[in-house]
Amino acid sequence: MLEKKEKCPENGGVGLKREIGLISAVNFLINYIIASGIFITPGKLLAECGSVGMMLTMWVLCGFIAFLSCLPFGELSTVVPKSGSIYIYLHEAFKGFHPFFGGLPSFVYFWVSYIIVMPASAALSAMLFAEYSVIIIRLIWHEDCLRDENACLRAKYFLGGGALVLIGVVNCISVKLYIKSQDILTYIKMSCIVFIIGCGFYMSASGKAKDYDSSFTGTHLSIKRLTQALYFGLYAYDGGWAITGITEELKNPEKNIVFSILIALTISTVTYLCLNLTFLTALTPEQMSDATTVIADFTHEMFGPSGGGIAAGIICLCLLTSIMSNVFYSSRIGYVAAREGHVFEFLCYIHKKLQTPAPAVICQIVLSLIYFFVGGNITLLVDMCGFFMWMSYGITMVALFVLRSKLPDAYRPFRVPSAIPILVGAVSVFLVVESIMIIDIVLLLVFAALVAFIVFVYYIFIYRAFKIESLNKWQKKVQNSLSLVPPAGELKL
Repeated sequence: MLEKKEKCPENGGVGLKREIGLISAVNFLINYIIASGIFITPGKLLAECGSVGMMLTMWVLCGFIAFLSCLPFGELSTVVPKSGSIYIYLHEAFKGFHPFFGGLPSFVYFWVSYIIVMPASAALSAMLFAEYSVIIIRLIWHEDCLRDENACLRAKYFLGGGALVLIGVVNCISVKLYIKSQDILTYIKMSCIVFIIGCGFYMSASGKAKDYDSSFTGTHLSIKRLTQALYFGLYAYDGGWAITGITEELKNPEKNIVFSILIALTISTVTYLCLNLTFLTALTPEQMSDATTVIADFTHEMFGPSGGGIAAGIICLCLLTSIMSNVFYSSRIGYVAAREGHVFEFLCYIHKKLQTPAPAVICQIVLSLIYFFVGGNITLLVDMCGFFMWMSYGITMVALFVLRSKLPDAYRPFRVPSAIPILVGAVSVFLVVESIMIIDIVLLLVFAALVAFIVFVYYIFIYRAFKIESLNKWQKKVQNSLSLVPPAGELKL
């Protein structure tokens, strides 16, 4: 841990490069937003809405709210032109207000998101990736393949753990390699989704589609059920703000951040609507409401037993690209937090030749592998921190108004009307309440204990600036042995 207020030391010409253009930024967000959840959520959302008309309306409404929720991040990215997204906005807004409490919000956010939420989410995606990969293997070879429990477990460890390691290697080797890999996989993924949507058009054009009532008849008028549907819908759209986590690597970020959010959320909304209508061509509303994985039931209706492999393949692609975006984003959060003195200094080092934040990537992969191999119910761990993430969005809206007051003359080529961050703050409060209502009280107590421990760490290592000399020596050894150097000078506001 660094001394109080100490920054990661500077080093002339080494730093992250602006190598991500608009198209790659859009692909990054599409992968962050359109993950495997869209193949599970439609059934839950339809069950809560009660009618097809209300379900489609809810998808459009949630897409619009998600877009509005991302606009304040566009303004914040110009006022604080650094990577780090929520972390750096909280840090810059509150750091000078109080010697102790000023730096606390960003510190707590970083440690909860970087140490728990991000790697646990990546591990969960890797687990699901391994599960669906085994399904594909069984279909390609024969049904009895990997039926032995131990062999199946070893295969899942190899596939899921291998995916995490491979993504980590790609991220460490080259940002350009990551971008090319991401773009290619995104095009393949979206092509597969377009193929599924095309199947729906074929069913409708050939007159083979099942009839369903597209009106609002049967809509559940219960506030509880509709708010639950809104919660599911907003969860499916979450992630548009993540582009501000990689601001320093974007070309022309002043324009491309807002444009990428607009394009990605438009594509996501159209994709979600088309997929839901496609599912209804082969499944009745009742079948769709009861489905655990809607795309699996749809492809089974369309292609018979082999449909399971098609569904598993598409889900694997979505999971793989989701992990890629997760690791790329979270490693940059670690890099920025180390540069600001909130975590071990070596996380802000950059590989001298590869020009990548290799230590931050490796740390995130190691954490993800620990969660992956320890196993257990990772979903509970992610859910435990879910309400905290929604709460962070609301606090970020407060940070926007604080920065307007603190930096009134800052460069703001894009300024959102004040009503929008107020609305986003209200939505975040709603989501926090919904999350707390869903989560078990024991998990809330565990989370409270975790936050208390993080505050204790902050008090000792940041506020009191306690130093561990052996750690500093170890960091220097890591730096010298792995050809690591500190980044170029800190970006000025």
